[in-house]
Amino acid sequence: MVGLGSFDMWVLSVAVLAVSLFFGTHQSLPPEAVDFLRWLAPTDGSPSASLVAAGFAAGVVLEASPAKLLFRYFSTAVHELGHAFMAGALFARPKTILIHPSSSGLATFELSPNWGRFRSFLVSAAGYPAPSIAALAAIQAVQLGHSQAWAVFSMAVLAIAIVLLIRNFWGFFWTTGVVVGSYFVLKMVSAEWVGIAVAGIAGFLAMNGIEFAQIQRQLVRQAPGSGVDAEAISHVTGLSPRLVASGHLLVCIGISGAAGYFAIQPYWFEIQNWATNLI
Repeated sequence: MVGLGSFDMWVLSVAVLAVSLFFGTHQSLPPEAVDFLRWLAPTDGSPSASLVAAGFAAGVVLEASPAKLLFRYFSTAVHELGHAFMAGALFARPKTILIHPSSSGLATFELSPNWGRFRSFLVSAAGYPAPSIAALAAIQAVQLGHSQAWAVFSMAVLAIAIVLLIRNFWGFFWTTGVVVGSYFVLKMVSAEWVGIAVAGIAGFLAMNGIEFAQIQRQLVRQAPGSGVDAEAISHVTGLSPRLVASGHLLVCIGISGAAGYFAIQPYWFEIQNWATNLI
């Protein structure tokens, strides 16, 4: 780590996780936080409900297209940051994150002297649900009128990762490109378009998180010993790796499904009626 001690990393990790979970649970912000966000992004706002739904749907479609080969690194970065910040919040010290062109990744950290099985379980379990949680939090932030603030928060987290954690060329190159590109986009477009883009990334993360969890499930069955998170959890809990991988998949489906539901909620009855007419 560069420039941060263990306590500083703990504060940073708790702050990142708290903001993500706060928005993910659709909590109203305290007045002080709202005032700060208004100062940070005075022109912030949210696109219409129809545009949020359309943006999310576009992200889902993007995940099913060949273009996902580039955007899938969003999920890898969020996955590894989930491990890193959970470790930091539990008083370990994140050291490095590697992001490879294959879209695989690795987060390493130093354990505290009294590290136990429960904390090992939490850190190993945090990776696969992280993209789904990020998708849910992003949709909620946009719907609360904080599109630009969420984009700035996401850029800041990636920038922190570049400085403190990412230690291989591809990870540094891709993440720096995203941060620099996002900075210039934020300066040029309105809060409405930022909200649409955030909703689109949320849709992509929601689906890609499920896909990554399904890939883990296949690896556990077809390539035992591959070193996926389910095997690490199995080692500390004694549960079957297949059971753990299936649990990861179900959790991702549930959280991503919630993100999709909130994105299209204003049109839920219309969709239900359309589906009923098809039947």
